[in-house]
Amino acid sequence: MFAGIDIGGTNIKAVITNREGLILASGKERTPKTAEEINTAIVNLLQKMLEKKGFRITALNSIGIGAAGAIDGKKGIIITSPNIQAWKNYPLAPIIEKKTGVRTFLENDATAAVIGEWWIGHGKKFKNWIMLTLGTGIGGGAVIDNKVYTGQSGSSMEVGHLTIDYKGKQCPCGNRGCFERYASATALVEITKGKLKKNKSSLHERIKTADLTARMIFEEAKRGDKIAREAFDEVGFYLGIGLAGLVNIFNPEAIILGGGLSRAHQFLLPIAKKVVAERALPGLKDNVKYLIIKNEDKTPALGAAKVGIDSVGI
Repeated sequence: MFAGIDIGGTNIKAVITNREGLILASGKERTPKTAEEINTAIVNLLQKMLEKKGFRITALNSIGIGAAGAIDGKKGIIITSPNIQAWKNYPLAPIIEKKTGVRTFLENDATAAVIGEWWIGHGKKFKNWIMLTLGTGIGGGAVIDNKVYTGQSGSSMEVGHLTIDYKGKQCPCGNRGCFERYASATALVEITKGKLKKNKSSLHERIKTADLTARMIFEEAKRGDKIAREAFDEVGFYLGIGLAGLVNIFNPEAIILGGGLSRAHQFLLPIAKKVVAERALPGLKDNVKYLIIKNEDKTPALGAAKVGIDSVGI
């Protein structure tokens, strides 16, 4: 058995799988704030999942972890992570390996999602494609000539930190105007809050008793709320700007969207595709297929498990 862990800014998701990608167990926990709490949450989640199946954690052959940010995959170190400030040159894989006694491997979370989709999803159909994961931030990954592209150190495709407005919003990474400040779930919430200050919306009633979330905005957009729809239009526009640049660089056969915000594709993609059609170059933008990840909840964790499977070579 093999474990895969996907650490997002909001949730930690995990799967236990066999070598063929059959999911034997799955689970998730809220992502804590501190590094030590995250370590504990990972171990506890794995133990809980395995105990339900009658196994101990030592029954695992490997653990693969997908984590946001720049990583050193060979050393299992997170160099920096814009969304989890506690990680600075942090040896996550060695720590989890020591706590569990199971060989542990680290991969960028978006690259893990690409590997998962390449393994068991739409990615099997194409030789050249890119993925964007739209969540708390924006991650990315690429398959070029049927090989996952990871770059020099394993930290390629940090597309969320492409600058799309050089005088734009401050980003936690230290830069300004990053793509994810305009086209992520976090951006959707921020844009909506701005609109709610000046306009009437069904969301006003909901935020009397709860904090505004992307899911809440999505639900109201489906009910036809004008402000929720306008917020999605704005995010879709910026998504299109980022996609147009990526189309010009990669000339992909397909763009696959994952992450929690991809569930709102009916509101985002029509506008994003229109922007790509207007801004990307002829010959590069033609015949690009736009797809949604097959199993958003589990594919990134499955990809992380696949990293562990391939690394131990059992």
